[in-house]
Amino acid sequence: MLVSTLGYSAAVPNNRVAHVQLHRTRGARFHVSGIPLTASRSSISRIYAAFECCGFPRIAGAFTLHIRPTDQIKDITTLDLPIALALLGHAGIIPADALRRIFSAGEMGLDGQLQSQEGTKPPIELEVPFEIPIDALLLPDGFGQKIAPWGPPGRTLRTNHLIEAVGYLQGHKTLPVIKQKKEWNHRERWNPCAETHWKSLRLSPIQMKALIIAAVGRLPLLIIGSSGTGKSLMGRALHQLLPPLREQHFAELEKPYRTKGIPFPITDRPPIRKPHHQCTSAGLLGTITQSGAWSPGELSLAHHGLLCLDELCEFSRDCIEALRGPLEDDGFLLSRAGQSRIESTANWIVATSNPCPCGRFNDGPTSCPCTKGQVQRYLQRLSGPIIERFALHLETTAVAPSDSSPTPDLLAIRDRITSTRTWLNRQPPVYSTPKANAIIQNHVSQFRSSARSLGHLTKIAQIHAAIEQYNQRKTIEIGVADVEFASQLRIFDRPRWWEKPEMQ
Repeated sequence: MLVSTLGYSAAVPNNRVAHVQLHRTRGARFHVSGIPLTASRSSISRIYAAFECCGFPRIAGAFTLHIRPTDQIKDITTLDLPIALALLGHAGIIPADALRRIFSAGEMGLDGQLQSQEGTKPPIELEVPFEIPIDALLLPDGFGQKIAPWGPPGRTLRTNHLIEAVGYLQGHKTLPVIKQKKEWNHRERWNPCAETHWKSLRLSPIQMKALIIAAVGRLPLLIIGSSGTGKSLMGRALHQLLPPLREQHFAELEKPYRTKGIPFPITDRPPIRKPHHQCTSAGLLGTITQSGAWSPGELSLAHHGLLCLDELCEFSRDCIEALRGPLEDDGFLLSRAGQSRIESTANWIVATSNPCPCGRFNDGPTSCPCTKGQVQRYLQRLSGPIIERFALHLETTAVAPSDSSPTPDLLAIRDRITSTRTWLNRQPPVYSTPKANAIIQNHVSQFRSSARSLGHLTKIAQIHAAIEQYNQRKTIEIGVADVEFASQLRIFDRPRWWEKPEMQ
């Protein structure tokens, strides 16, 4: 007779569900398959001692115990309960047929007491064949809150002793239902004001407003300027302008981190990823192995957060060109090894770059020895389609202490960003003055801007107008000042903008 049941152990690869099978064979030996012999002997010894303490008969005869999946299983202590139930099912003490629909876990003491394993993580995906109905999950304290969300609602039962599990399966004992606590309510709260990047900024009024506009629209931002002008600090400070994660966003983000094997605490702090410039396109987008397993990349790990690409021109050409889809849409199609996958990435991409190989281009000819050809080759690493997909191009220069404005209060800036974004989400009517339209048309004709560049220019002007006019009117009116400010943030629309007079 073959008895099958379901169990759980963190030792199973990827925390999957273990299928426990027990078959009576001829002879007097106990055979095992799929697990180390030493571990199985220790488990059987504990189970037989618990049987004697609980008054259950010791199961005599030869058996074959098989546990799958069979790869890399070393510690099976939390499979004590399903193995014990399978033995009792063979003895006829509990209904053997019912065990097929029972999921259980727990390390068994010599007295039959059940306990969870410390440090156990909940499964990534409960790989139970759902065409088989699950009657109940029998779990001890400690396991219940971790595994209960993966089972049928209201069928996770607290089972702290072998006698309780047997009594329930015999039909004469009722077990209490484990009420699921919402772990999100006990999350670690993010305090953006506790981080120091924003307080360290020394920006001009134009630079400060550009960062606020980028944060309101989550617009892709390219910060370019000489070394020491605070580009990297700006990129990291923008993370403090993001809203906290919602519960749904955290659930979407947790899975790629677990798949990647990276710890991700329960927190509402949005992620920030800062890959090194030696990152490959596979490391950025992710990859699909020959077996079909998905390995997330930096874009997926920055979901609902910030992806900061420092020194973008130093990245490989393949890596830079891989940003075409993510910069324009909230997702991309990845094809690898004859398979494809559509990955959603609702993140904010911010990049920084030096304007020349030495990084001192804006400091003048006495500081920058780079020739015209060197500067041109360096900037040509960023192709036209990539440049166009960055909505804002912010050029930075060294700001003297007398010229820098005091850093605004972070909470006030966050409130301003949130209120402006909320207003824009309501889609208020937007109008442009005739003079503003004329400036836009002049910009397009003079610099031969594409439709994508025109859309970015209009978007920046609209957000600028919304910030300036919030709570003043019910409509957004794009004026001359809004368009003129927006044109300053599209420096790559102007051909050869970087040439110095001495290079003519």
